[in-house]
Amino acid sequence: MTNLAIELLVLTVVLVNFGAILTANIYSKSVKKFKRNRLFCSKSFSNPYCII
Repeated sequence: MTNLAIELLVLTVVLVNFGAILTANIYSKSVKKFKRNRLFCSKSFSNPYCII
């Protein structure tokens, strides 16, 4: 393999891992937000802080 092929392979691996980490972070935040809303806003429809 040439140096260019190795560099492209390493760059691809780094970008895929970076994307996976960002996706997991966004998913984790959305799950936390969903659990918080379900806990505090499950029985209150008049609370202005509970936007469904």
